[in-house]
Amino acid sequence: MKTILGVILLVVLVAGGYWLWAGHQPQSAQPGAAANQDARALSGAEQAVFVPLVCGGASAGSDGFAHNCTSLPGYPSNDYGGDGLGLGISLTSVVTGHLSSATGTEAYVSYQGSFESHANNFGGGILFAANAAGGWTLEKWFPGETMDGCLSLNPQGRAELLCLRGFTGQGETDTVLGIWTPGVQDFTNVIDASDLRETMDPEANCGLRKSASQDVLLGIDGIARSGAGYAAAIEYVPASLAEAACKAKNFANAPVTKTTLVLSWDGSKMALPQSFNFAPGS
Repeated sequence: MKTILGVILLVVLVAGGYWLWAGHQPQSAQPGAAANQDARALSGAEQAVFVPLVCGGASAGSDGFAHNCTSLPGYPSNDYGGDGLGLGISLTSVVTGHLSSATGTEAYVSYQGSFESHANNFGGGILFAANAAGGWTLEKWFPGETMDGCLSLNPQGRAELLCLRGFTGQGETDTVLGIWTPGVQDFTNVIDASDLRETMDPEANCGLRKSASQDVLLGIDGIARSGAGYAAAIEYVPASLAEAACKAKNFANAPVTKTTLVLSWDGSKMALPQSFNFAPGS
């Protein structure tokens, strides 16, 4: 009986030890699985691994942040934004894959931080690389480069992702859908939207139109996978309505249409539906 109990205890200890070890390892793709993944929420085990690498003296957070820090290891500025707002941080999402090369195993973790300014959209991203010891090494902070909600475009090789970024200030709301190449932070715009109706000049969108045939794209509300392609939820004013509203100097009250753009990726560029002719954003 003692022998049987000893074997059971040994199995439990080994299994428990493996679970703890596995929870702290870089997530590797199974054979045939995609190496480059969509952005997703971090697991509890990932939070436990990444937080100590970027948040010195981590403790329970306050003011809406998950953690409070006494220092930010590796952050590119000693004044942490210079705003004196404390060092609250929340890790919001992670992208894993071959981010800065076609073969390396890396993670890009987006964050929100009390130390980041409005100009940085109150957050940014942090690049980590898998190391020989089976853990992660902090590579670089990218203030302002939050990449929540990105969708992977290629399963293998150097990662490319379809991402949506936005910024609001002084009544202006801008959103940009683009292709992001992690590690070097190249971001190639696919479409950009500007909603200027609540600025000092509510007719400002009219000045961006170059012809009567141009629609006005006010916002990109989200992106998702759609069959073999990608879908972007948008809000816009069709060309005919925009033209009439601009002539009447009443663009702020122009009827807005909501629809979904279905986009296709051929491995090098993103194709938009031919039925739209959007004016450029601001």
